Amino acid sequence: MALNLDHLRAFLVVVEEGSINRAAARLLRAQPAVGRQIRLLEESLGTPLLERSSSGVQPTNAGEQLIAHARRIFRDVAEAEAAMARVATEPAGDLIVAIPTSLADQLGPVLFGAMRDRHPRVRLTLLEGDSHAITKWMAGNEADIGVLPEGSSDTSLHAVECGKQVFCFCGPADAFPVLPASMPLGDALSYPLALSIPPNRLRRLVDSAAASLGREVRPVLNASSSPLITALMRQGELYTIRPRIGPAPAVVDGIAFIPIAEPAIQRGISIVWSTARPLSPAGEAARATLEELLRGMDGARAPGFGSAPMA
Repeated sequence: MALNLDHLRAFLVVVEEGSINRAAARLLRAQPAVGRQIRLLEESLGTPLLERSSSGVQPTNAGEQLIAHARRIFRDVAEAEAAMARVATEPAGDLIVAIPTSLADQLGPVLFGAMRDRHPRVRLTLLEGDSHAITKWMAGNEADIGVLPEGSSDTSLHAVECGKQVFCFCGPADAFPVLPASMPLGDALSYPLALSIPPNRLRRLVDSAAASLGREVRPVLNASSSPLITALMRQGELYTIRPRIGPAPAVVDGIAFIPIAEPAIQRGISIVWSTARPLSPAGEAARATLEELLRGMDGARAPGFGSAPMA
């Protein structure tokens, strides 16, 4: 029995989408071709993997077991590709790295410094954007490697989760004579807030947490510019909610970061790269450096900080 990885990846996408039609659109293939891949996989394994109905598809008991094995296989494939890349010669050449706006100030300078010191022959280009932009850049091969919140949910990308971003209530530090250990979300929503323009993953998590309290997020300003929101915070005009990796509560450049509680909100942060092609030696060097930096930031978190999942 020879297990076809392309058929296995198609099976995972079908399960995630709950529909062969939607899976075909995501895989950029015709629906009959995806259906045939699933049938060939079932024939090679000798058992039905999906239950089909008018409302979509669901995995059978055998399919449920295969899902766990398949994800482990693709993780192993990613690790094998990374290991082979490490054997290559000294990293050199152009490399484009996409990082989220929520991590740009924390990660951008230290990544540039580490790559310059360790791999001086790599010419680095940094792109900054929200999760939607990073996903688009990765899909269009406009970036070689990225740092993506909730990146492990996209099967077109290899993903290594390296830490958690905990959502914090942010404002001018002098507004808090004593920095509280946390801020209940219900209290945070009563402040004049400036938030990123929906829809994006950050707003989706904040809106969902507010809905769990029976509340609606009503910012006084929706803005696409993170520097603008920071400037307004420094003037004492507005507050915001931002994700942070690392110790909190904390004051950074005059801005207080106070973890949101009741419910806490957090998300995984992953290093991602395309499953369609292996990383170059320069890409592998950046991957290893990013992983070290992100794990170091996450490890600097105070004990217990951000450990509670969102309700």
